[in-house]
Amino acid sequence: MKKKYLIIIIICLTSLGLTAQTVITYAGNAPQIGDVYNFSGDNGSYDPGPSGINQNWDFSNIPPSFSSTETAVTPESTPFASDFPEANTSFHYTGDNESFSYAEVSTSEMLNDGVGFDPGGDNEYFIHYTDAVKLMQYPFSFNDTYTDSYFSAYNLAELLTHEWGNITVTADAWGSVSTPAGTYNNTLRVKSERTYTDSVWMSGMFLYANTFTQTSYEWYTSTSHSPVVSISITSDGTTASYRTDALGVGEEFLTHSQINVYPNPATNRIDIKLPEGSKVNMDIYIFDLQGKQLAQLKKTGNDEFSADISALAPGEYVIPIKISSTKYATAKFIKTATYR
Repeated sequence: MKKKYLIIIIICLTSLGLTAQTVITYAGNAPQIGDVYNFSGDNGSYDPGPSGINQNWDFSNIPPSFSSTETAVTPESTPFASDFPEANTSFHYTGDNESFSYAEVSTSEMLNDGVGFDPGGDNEYFIHYTDAVKLMQYPFSFNDTYTDSYFSAYNLAELLTHEWGNITVTADAWGSVSTPAGTYNNTLRVKSERTYTDSVWMSGMFLYANTFTQTSYEWYTSTSHSPVVSISITSDGTTASYRTDALGVGEEFLTHSQINVYPNPATNRIDIKLPEGSKVNMDIYIFDLQGKQLAQLKKTGNDEFSADISALAPGEYVIPIKISSTKYATAKFIKTATYR
């Protein structure tokens, strides 16, 4: 009888543990235009720690040897926009070097289309993946995994480089992680293993080829739009970085009942009334379910916005809204056919 009770207790404890696991979702974790992420980090020797359930990782002693800022912006506003026509989100990196990366963010996945370096400078160049890199799939939970291949051909200093690569991404652990910015409970760790080969050509002649490997570990809460801490391991060494703004701690998503979307369904016009005092200063856009930015809402009052949707095709649409550094909302509406 004691053995039977023990088995029941183990099953119950296991079930409780499973309910605490974080799941990465489009609604909770996909980056939104207007997001700003501040990072600090260090190049040194950092152990990402064990995999598995109920882990406790302590990276609270990472020194701020460098810092950078990442801002999610519309690709159209960036200097490499014409080189990445498929992208719907761009990330502007400032720090030791300025760069822009480009992504396709949809409800099912996030693809990396490439990156542009040193805009307007002597060393300006870009890498465009004609076969994009799958960075994340939604939803993604503990023990989920996928493998993706990618390809790019780019020119640098009159040399043509072909980059062929494979990436395997696995949610290999969950638990609590500490950084200099604070402690995050119920985080999901995502391990990415990348192997790629650069073959270099000049005037149609093959020169050489090098193969590289990179393993990275990233920790996410259920609402963090970027990792709260990450560790990257390459042949050149290990880099650890963490969010200094502590976003993801205390982040809040407003419910649909707190946002007044009207009319819904709508035909020609959509209006949104946010909770009083929201004071949203960021631009607000309408997206389809594939993550394509379609229209901008205009501010009509302190907490009110409106958009002409007559040109949109009938269907379901979403409106992600950043209300403050820790408060987000996602409004949804249905566009019906226009009859004349």
